[in-house]
Amino acid sequence: MQSFFRFLLKYQTFILFILLIAGSVFLIVKHNSFQRTHFANAFYTVQGSVYAPVRKTAAYLSLNRENIRLSEENASLHTRLLQAGDTFGRVRSIYDTLYRQQYLCIPAQVVQNTTSKQYNYLTLNRGELDGITADMAVIGPDGIVGIVTASSPHFATVLSVLNRDFSVSAKFLTSQFFGSLVWDGRSPYYATLNDIPLHAPVHIGDTLVCSGFSSMFPEGTPVGTVEDFDKDDGNFYNIRVRLASSFRQLYHVTVIKDLYKDEQNALETGHNLHN
Repeated sequence: MQSFFRFLLKYQTFILFILLIAGSVFLIVKHNSFQRTHFANAFYTVQGSVYAPVRKTAAYLSLNRENIRLSEENASLHTRLLQAGDTFGRVRSIYDTLYRQQYLCIPAQVVQNTTSKQYNYLTLNRGELDGITADMAVIGPDGIVGIVTASSPHFATVLSVLNRDFSVSAKFLTSQFFGSLVWDGRSPYYATLNDIPLHAPVHIGDTLVCSGFSSMFPEGTPVGTVEDFDKDDGNFYNIRVRLASSFRQLYHVTVIKDLYKDEQNALETGHNLHN
């Protein structure tokens, strides 16, 4: 014990310096979304490289069960495509070589995922060498998952829907009224839809999909269903949405690249500069 105290006395200045640096970094990351995002990207990339071998071993040990689940998932996806109709027409063009292709799908696996924090991220086992870059949409077997924030040669970090910095434009499948979907930091199963006016028809069980106003998520990508709603103090509804994706069971996901995104963004940027 005396040796320990002597050590503290000998290096007290250095220890105090380290504590001050750590405290400064913590405050900067906590109160600045830009620094927080870059810190999370670096952290989860390193963490992904550590967890990848563990997840591969676990996947191998449960290979038979995983193959059955994948077969069921593929059958469900094919059924959904056949029944989708016009609403999912743009997504279906991914698989249809008769029309000009707009989206490119890149399969990936989740090697790290958090759901209990206020700012959750995922790490995927594919990166730049597979064509994955920032601002690509990520979807799971049942609906939206998040947006790629950064990529290394072999990994990519994803801003989860379960992140207070996440927002996406979502609309009602029937009425086409649209609003902004955000996460309130509470449950990994629910999010909140804002900006829906009181004259819009809203019912429990209504289906919500991506509006297509984002250049990342294809129009019609499933978001969730209305769980509950009430009126706020103004002219809009408070709508609780049960998310389509089960974030605590994610393993296989798909990264979607919009081949026309750069063209659209360049046109919109030029238009905004002239206004």
